[in-house]
Amino acid sequence: MNIDVREEGLVTVLTLEGDFVIGGSEQEFDRTVTRLLESGQLNLLIDLGSVRRLDSSALGAMVRALSWSQKEGGVTKLVNVTLRTRQLLEITKLGSVFEMFDDLERAISSF
Repeated sequence: MNIDVREEGLVTVLTLEGDFVIGGSEQEFDRTVTRLLESGQLNLLIDLGSVRRLDSSALGAMVRALSWSQKEGGVTKLVNVTLRTRQLLEITKLGSVFEMFDDLERAISSF
């Protein structure tokens, strides 16, 4: 999985591409989030539009990102959530935990 990180004002956008599954991609995501939070980038927007596959470990990683950013006074939100991922979030009761957007500009302006 590739993770592209860019700043949009006070928001850090993490654009994920590929398979977000247990193992390397999950660990890389955790390391990236940790590095960002340690550097003071607390408002995270996770762009899932180019994620091909996502498993329960990826959901756990996203929940950790949400928890860690909130602990530091920030927020984590999701954008470009595919129908399949949205269904997975609903099945696991995480749909109400994450604020989700279909539009990147709207998502950024919500912070």
